[in-house]
Amino acid sequence: MTEDHLDAIATAFKDLIKLIQGADPRDRAELYSRIGLRMTYQPDQKTLKAEVVSDDFGRVYNLCPRGDLNPHVR
Repeated sequence: MTEDHLDAIATAFKDLIKLIQGADPRDRAELYSRIGLRMTYQPDQKTLKAEVVSDDFGRVYNLCPRGDLNPHVR
């Protein structure tokens, strides 16, 4: 990827975060559900654990037109 590509992606994420922050809570809940976001509050540590649990990740890699660019990482 070029620096311009990375800048475009970063800008898109910033814009998306702003949009989500201003969204209606019901819309946010629907979005989080669709992407498989799971949040767990850990009161003893006063932390919130957030993770995306989805079977859709495999499809991204299976459809990559450039194939496996780093076969050593598993």
